[in-house]
Amino acid sequence: MSSILKFSAFLMMFITITMSTACSKDDPANPGGCAANFNYAIELQAEATALSNAASAYANDQSTENCNAYKAAATAYLDAAVDLDNCVPTADRAAYEAAIDDARVNVDALTC
Repeated sequence: MSSILKFSAFLMMFITITMSTACSKDDPANPGGCAANFNYAIELQAEATALSNAASAYANDQSTENCNAYKAAATAYLDAAVDLDNCVPTADRAAYEAAIDDARVNVDALTC
């Protein structure tokens, strides 16, 4: 399996985990957390769409330009995910941060 496919699979898993985690102000594991109606899918929608589009473009044409665009989109997605760190319940925060760190290693490993 090529590195782009491995990374895409990893990111899709990360996105799924991210989207399935939720929090609220009433969450005792995360007091003062996000609004009760907080939704990762909505908060990360623009970045996820840009990442998906960049991944498709790179999968169809593995040019340096598309690779750099893919890396930039992945980095932007991960940066946005880091910005939501305070919305992750305390019990899940270490795994969330580890997943972001692992994803960054994979992004950095892509050679354009």
